[in-house]
Amino acid sequence: MKPPLSRTQGALLYLACWTPLFVFYAVGMRQSGAPNALLAVFYALNYLAPGIALGALVWRAARRMPWQRWPWLRIVATESGLIFGYVALWHVIFYAWITLTAGPKQARDIATQSFGWQLLFAVLICGIHSAVFHIVRVFGELREKEIAAVEADAARARAEMLALRGQLDPHFLFNSLHSITALVREDPRRAEEALLQFAALLRRVLAVNRDSTDELSLAHEMAFVDDYLAIERLRLGDRLRVTSDVSPEARACRLPTFSVQPLVENAVRHAIAPRRDGGTVAISGLVRAGLLEVTIADDGPGADPLAVARATGVGLSAIRERLRVRHGTKATLTTHTTPGKGFRITLTLPAESATDDGGPA
Repeated sequence: MKPPLSRTQGALLYLACWTPLFVFYAVGMRQSGAPNALLAVFYALNYLAPGIALGALVWRAARRMPWQRWPWLRIVATESGLIFGYVALWHVIFYAWITLTAGPKQARDIATQSFGWQLLFAVLICGIHSAVFHIVRVFGELREKEIAAVEADAARARAEMLALRGQLDPHFLFNSLHSITALVREDPRRAEEALLQFAALLRRVLAVNRDSTDELSLAHEMAFVDDYLAIERLRLGDRLRVTSDVSPEARACRLPTFSVQPLVENAVRHAIAPRRDGGTVAISGLVRAGLLEVTIADDGPGADPLAVARATGVGLSAIRERLRVRHGTKATLTTHTTPGKGFRITLTLPAESATDDGGPA
């Protein structure tokens, strides 16, 4: 089991457990006839020093045992064995030390006067230390379980994010290639330019995937959107009109990669490309009340709100799910549309500054 405390923290806690016991024993020695307080402290140190040193070894050994996997009977038997062995060895060391330094007679006198009281005191110490040890152990196990749960949630969220982003990338690449294929039939020269633009765009997508980047600044996402729109302008010409009003504060915020481009792509595909006179896509971004708001609106034919709610397309559902995985209920993706009055979609999430306004080239 991983120690719930660092080595320094464990040592300080161990000594803290002994401090009141040391004071209690010294006071008892003074009241039992020690000539002065200094000798009472000396007697207490002589008696408790072996217990402190030996107890540290027992604590260390107990920390390595898999208590949480043992049945109660084995725990009780192990605990009893440790206590008995600890108390016995402690007193063997103590009386051997007294015999060595003060002589056998002094050792016998101390045993005659204090042995029973010493055993009771030692058992009290064992009880206190055992309680503290198991409290620390249980809290450590709970903390490990919490950490494991957090790590599992983070791993699951990242796996979901990667899977959802993987849905978006092929979706975007397929549609871009479809646009270039249509351009080949109409204007081969412009199709060649579009292929070069697409190669640059593809390098950007591959760089993001290579670096496993789940979030980038809005500034970087807008650069990606501009690359995409450059390809579509080669195909649609003046039919595609774009306005952009994104504040510097908003550009510095981070958001999931490939979260704005699919929204712009939906506007181009459904509101601009099918119409002979084209239309306008308006992109705006601002920070308000601690939230980043990115809006993509078009002046196209709009749609039935109920039909939009039932739609099963990859773009909106995948972006909404990525927002949920990353921000939970703090982020939303809302749509506003009415037949004949365009389509507006707003992405709202906590405004968190990006550490780097750049990103993969």
